Amino acid sequence: MKLDLSVRVMVFLVAGLVIMLGQAIYSYYNLHAFQSSYINALQDKTRSAGLFLKADIENILALGIPLHNIARLEQTLAQSLNDLPEVAFIEIVGPAKDVLFVADPMQARQIEHGTEASRLISDEHAFELAELGLSPADTDITIPLRHNDAVQGFLHIHLSGQIIQAESRQILWDMLTVMLTSLLLTFEFLAFFVVYYISHPLKRLRNHIALNVTQLQPVRTEDYSALGQIGVLADTYNRIIAKSSTAFCTALGYQQTLHQIRPALETTLQHQTQQIDACKQRLPATHNTTGIAAQIHTGLELFKGRLHRLRRQLADTSHPLQPATALPTQESVSVTPTALIRPLIFLFIMADGLSLSFFPLYVDSLYEPVLGLSRELVISLPLSAFMLIMAISLPLSGVMTDSFGWRRPLLIGLILNAVGHALTAVAQDITQLIAFRALVAVGFGMVFICCQRFIIDNTDQRSRAMGMAGFLAAFFSGDICGTVIGAMLAERIGYADVFYVSAVFTGLTLIFTVLVFRGDFKPREDPVNTDAPARFKIAQMFTVFRDRDFSALVLLQAIPAKLVLVGFLFFFTPLYLNSIDALQSNIGRIIMTYSICLIFIGPGVSYLFPQAWLRRYLVMAGGFITAAALLSFWFFEGIIPVLIMVILLGIAHSFSVSSQAALVTETSIVSRMGPGAGMGVFRFWERIGNVIGPLLMAVLIAQLGYQYSVVALGIITLICTVLYWVLTTASRRARPITDRPGE
Repeated sequence: MKLDLSVRVMVFLVAGLVIMLGQAIYSYYNLHAFQSSYINALQDKTRSAGLFLKADIENILALGIPLHNIARLEQTLAQSLNDLPEVAFIEIVGPAKDVLFVADPMQARQIEHGTEASRLISDEHAFELAELGLSPADTDITIPLRHNDAVQGFLHIHLSGQIIQAESRQILWDMLTVMLTSLLLTFEFLAFFVVYYISHPLKRLRNHIALNVTQLQPVRTEDYSALGQIGVLADTYNRIIAKSSTAFCTALGYQQTLHQIRPALETTLQHQTQQIDACKQRLPATHNTTGIAAQIHTGLELFKGRLHRLRRQLADTSHPLQPATALPTQESVSVTPTALIRPLIFLFIMADGLSLSFFPLYVDSLYEPVLGLSRELVISLPLSAFMLIMAISLPLSGVMTDSFGWRRPLLIGLILNAVGHALTAVAQDITQLIAFRALVAVGFGMVFICCQRFIIDNTDQRSRAMGMAGFLAAFFSGDICGTVIGAMLAERIGYADVFYVSAVFTGLTLIFTVLVFRGDFKPREDPVNTDAPARFKIAQMFTVFRDRDFSALVLLQAIPAKLVLVGFLFFFTPLYLNSIDALQSNIGRIIMTYSICLIFIGPGVSYLFPQAWLRRYLVMAGGFITAAALLSFWFFEGIIPVLIMVILLGIAHSFSVSSQAALVTETSIVSRMGPGAGMGVFRFWERIGNVIGPLLMAVLIAQLGYQYSVVALGIITLICTVLYWVLTTASRRARPITDRPGE
């Protein structure tokens, strides 16, 4: 069975396989090279520390004190281990290789004096190294202790195999993360180049040919001269048209002549038809015995039928050559493909996501008392302020796009966002940080709305869903890459410098926008909507809650879902994992799993459960899964339980988030307001959960601690979901049966 795959899919599959194979081979050799260089670096470090310890011991030996009589030497060895976390244990042996002193970080080794060192090495330490493919010769350092040019003993420093394994595993995870990031980057930009240089020029050429072929007109080859084989196709078409024009010039002349004499022919044929009808009327009413009148009548009818067929053929063949109305117009040829916006979204969201995994920790580094508020509450203020300003900027940005189009507000938003990121890196206190993050939020809201407006302006009702799907795919791909890259960068360059990297990526997005959306891809006129609805009123922000279905959905599901997303995932998770000494890169990878679930599980849920009557149950399922995940923290703590909770949260939101948006459009209040205004109000109130989430979580942590704060959040989610179930069930029972979908 042969798979029917498009050229684009085949290109992506081949590119993905090549990248993964190359990355796998590179990672394999690079991992071994890293392990070797890492061990060498550890040996150099421990040897330098061992030489200092050797000098101290030899100074004591110079005083005439025998090696085995040095007091408190094991305590000295233990203190040295505090500066050498990579060392498993240190031992001092005599000239006969018998153990005199030994110390390990946990002070768990109890070795009697006189034990052979070889026995110690051949036990658990050697076994541990063998499991890693190492040997004591790779990790152990031996330094002789001398006095009067005679060897008095040896200092053995044994590197920990677990530390080497943990660091190697961390590098492996980093390599896998880079592999995933490179795949996402490749897919986004490969899709862009395919659309920009291949599929869209081919579509333009096809539409231009459709416009010109009916009049045997050539296309403008200068539009395709820089596109390689596509320009060759244009030249080939023009040569065919040139030959066809010569071959069909006679036929065209006949057609033009026929078109000119058509009115006279029509008049003549109509006159002949009238004459036949007049003759038929003059025939006698009764036929004579010879049947002459009947024969004349039949002949006139046959002649009239032939004249009718001639008039019909003349009407079918004598039209001048005109472009068919069903063919594409010049306006449809110039529509910008929505795939061109995906790299912009990807780069922008990646720049904003670089700080997701550590932002509360960065705020904590700038902490100072504010109005007697708890430390956790102060740390939550910048994140809540960011969410609030972004929520306010969304409807305002929508008004700007109605007035100025999407391009100019998009450029302004990118500039504001880049400046805000750069200023965030130099913030000196919480107040400055809040102000600079507000600037970032304004830019984020403008770019977010402008990108969605771009998709609306360049799609019709049939293709808009696909355009929005591409928008979300690029959004979450950028979110994944930004989160994991930012976490790895934070470990190596520090928190503040990551914001400079965010500013650079936003600047690259700005350059991309200027370079791509120009010429044929630049909107020639600001879109003007002549059928715009009545002006939106602020009072509508509150009157929507008169609708029971809208109120229940927003207050009991949409706001709690966003509250958990920001409060638990983006605020609690970095703080808690940092408190248990999780690596910053691992924090980023754990947060990343949420977006991965939405990318891979969300479309599957929509495909398997498309029925409208199931949406309410999908929303409730998401609420119950979220509550169960949070309540499980009562029984299990640690990095693995948090990872499982984040995955369950991603699964829950895969069920509920898209269903919430669909249910909102079905409420009576949104039907009266219109889907645009109604969804705008819904998105605004939904983001109130983003604002409340960090503040509520900070208060809960300050009052209850990490564990019970999550449990309390789970109880809140469970109560809201049960109330939503009760209220919507009562509402459906009170509704007429004909209004109940699916019944």
